[in-house]
Amino acid sequence: MSDGPSSIGLIGAGWRAEYFLRIARELPERFRVSRVLVRSAESATSVTEKWGVPATTSLTDFLAERYDYAVVSVPAAAAAELIAAVVAARIPVLSETPPAPDVATLESLWSAVGGAPVQVAEQYFLQPHHAARLSVVRSGILGEVTSARVSVAHGYHGVSLIRHFLGLGFEPVTIIAHSIPDRLLSSNGRGGWHSELVETTSPRTTALLRFGEKNAIFDFTDEQYFSPVRSRHVSIRGTRGEIDDNTVSYLRGPGDATIAGFRREVTGIESDLYGNYLRRVSLHDDVHFENPFAPARLNDDEIAVAETMRLMAHFVATGESFYDLAEASHDHYLGLLIAESAATQTTVHSRARAWDPA
Repeated sequence: MSDGPSSIGLIGAGWRAEYFLRIARELPERFRVSRVLVRSAESATSVTEKWGVPATTSLTDFLAERYDYAVVSVPAAAAAELIAAVVAARIPVLSETPPAPDVATLESLWSAVGGAPVQVAEQYFLQPHHAARLSVVRSGILGEVTSARVSVAHGYHGVSLIRHFLGLGFEPVTIIAHSIPDRLLSSNGRGGWHSELVETTSPRTTALLRFGEKNAIFDFTDEQYFSPVRSRHVSIRGTRGEIDDNTVSYLRGPGDATIAGFRREVTGIESDLYGNYLRRVSLHDDVHFENPFAPARLNDDEIAVAETMRLMAHFVATGESFYDLAEASHDHYLGLLIAESAATQTTVHSRARAWDPA
C-alpha cells in the first residue's frame, strides 16, 4: 500500500465509473485515479480532457502500471473477464455491482478467482441513513430483528440491505414473488428532470423471502430511483421495537416505550458558513453515522461509494473484507431468484452455490 492517496486504476468511463473520478477529484488527499482503461480512442480523449487523467485502450498497457487497486466499472456482461485479467496481474480488484450477469458466469468467476483479493462496491448499506439504521439494529435496542420490508432498490441491492438488516449470511431461502404493472408519469431520471411528463408503465416486483424463522418483503419499481411520486421505504422489526423509515420505536422496560426520529445534521444553513455537507445522523444523543469525508460536497450515494473506496484501501492494507465476491454473488443470485419467481409465478428455493462457505 502506497503512502498518501490510494493509487487507483479505473476500467470503464460510463455513468457509474464517473462516480470514482468525481470522488477522487473531491478527495485528492485520499484517492488518485492514475489511469483509465476505455474501449475507444474517442473515449480516451474525452476522459483525459474532462478529468485530466491519462487513458488508454490497451489492457496490456493498463495492467503494466502500478496501482494499490483497480476498479472494474463496466457492464456485468464484460466484468468477469476483466476481473480475472486484473487478478492475474496481481492487482487487487474493487468490482462494480454485479460482478457477473448470471449464475453460470458467477460460478465460473468464483472458480477462477475465488479467494483472490476481490471486493465489490455495493454501496447501499453504506449510505448514511441505511448505515444509521444498521447501527441501530446492531446496538440491540430493537431486540432480536425478525423481519424487514425493503422498498429501496432493485435486485441485488435490495437483497443486500435485507441480509444486512436481518444479520444473515448464506442461509437457504424460499421465495415467492409477483410482478404487477405500475402506471405513472415519468418525470425524472439519470439525466435530470424531463422536459415533458410521459406516462409509463414500470413493473412493480414484490417478493416474500423466508429465511427459516426470519422473513423479509422486497418491494420495488424502477421509477422509485428518481421519481418524486414513488417513495422509498424501510421497515425493520425486532422483538423490542421497530424502525419505520426514519422513526424508531422501542421498549426500554415495562411500561416504558419511546419513539424518536433520526436527526440529519447538515451545515451551510442560514448563518452556518461551513459550506453545505452532511455532518452526521443521530438518534437521541447517539451518533449512528459520522461522515468520514466531510467537508467534501458529496451526495449520500457518493459518500457511500467513497466509503467502498476507503474500505478497499483498508482491505488492501489489512486483508479485512467488507463485501467480498461471495456476498456479492449470493445477493445477485437471490435477486435473480426473485425475478425467476415473478416471471414463472412459482415458489423457488435457493441452493448451495460454488461461493457458499458451507
